[in-house]
Amino acid sequence: MIVKKINLKNFRNYKRAEIDFNENINIIYGNNAQGKTNILEGIYLFSLGKSNRAQKDDEMINFDENEASLELNFFSKERDKFGKIELNRKKRKKIFLNEIPVKRNSDLVGSLNVVFFGPEYLSLVREGPKNRRKNLDILISQLKVQYMNSLSDYKKLIEQKSALLKDDKKDKIFLSVLNEKIIALSVYLIKTRFLYIKKIEEISKKIQLEISEGKENLELEYISCGMNIDENKIKNLEEILKKKAEEMFHREEKYFECIFGPHRDDIDFKINGQSLKLFGSQGQQKTAVLVQKIAEVELFREEIGEYPVLLLDDIMSELDSQRQDFVLNKLSNMQIFITCTDAERLKVLKDANFIEIEKGSMKKCTCI
Repeated sequence: MIVKKINLKNFRNYKRAEIDFNENINIIYGNNAQGKTNILEGIYLFSLGKSNRAQKDDEMINFDENEASLELNFFSKERDKFGKIELNRKKRKKIFLNEIPVKRNSDLVGSLNVVFFGPEYLSLVREGPKNRRKNLDILISQLKVQYMNSLSDYKKLIEQKSALLKDDKKDKIFLSVLNEKIIALSVYLIKTRFLYIKKIEEISKKIQLEISEGKENLELEYISCGMNIDENKIKNLEEILKKKAEEMFHREEKYFECIFGPHRDDIDFKINGQSLKLFGSQGQQKTAVLVQKIAEVELFREEIGEYPVLLLDDIMSELDSQRQDFVLNKLSNMQIFITCTDAERLKVLKDANFIEIEKGSMKKCTCI
């Protein structure tokens, strides 16, 4: 997959900008707060139809304006494609693909696949489970539209159940119906997550052994509904979840919240059998996340036959020279976008396109 050009109008700090990219490495550089990350966000929008940063769409509209638009020319699945997104403070966001309106975000999924890696991901191992779940969900959603839709349906059911649990006059029959639906979706979500965690683990093991010179064995342990999920539990998952739901229901009534379900899932990264969160050094934790991201890239290639577009947001400054070299050498067969404040070290890269950004506009573009 290749992003060829982006047009921005009143998007973030860009009044108007048209930027062409090459199919190899694009280095977007400049001082802090100039708008480098905004370009990556603009590209990301065309993968899932929503931002990786903003909670609300109107946050992406320039402060002085009421409307914004983005246009993206890209190549995907052996076809040239054109995407357009219109943002309005008073109306719902509009998305077009090849000039055809996209009614749901899920209809856009798969057109442009991206893997995003920013400094915030380096804390993926040591912080709480929310971001680990989110990272996994973003990956699977781009590969399986059914998963994205099921995840959305599941979240709505949990919201309904939470509201019902807080109601003094609970409708027990409706609550029972909700639980049945939640269990059915939970079975699908857990099985799908388990499948992809195992695929990521298989690829990650090889990369971790390579980067550690054969010294570190990386494992990903999937924890759902208070259980370590394995093949045996997957075989009898529906029965196990029904029993767990019954056991947890009294606690849910007591605390007025949904305690049971995959919305509390977690992934434990382990090196040589020990939890990285508890026993790993900061360097090991960073490396494990780096390995995970490279594995995601490789998984896209295995699943759909194409590499995704890789977005590296100011990540190179967080890695030592050895890990920087490993990333750039390992990921040389795809289009990469790198934002940074200092592009000097990266000028050794062949076929790189250097784009300098200043105050929301392109100052200069140089191909090396």
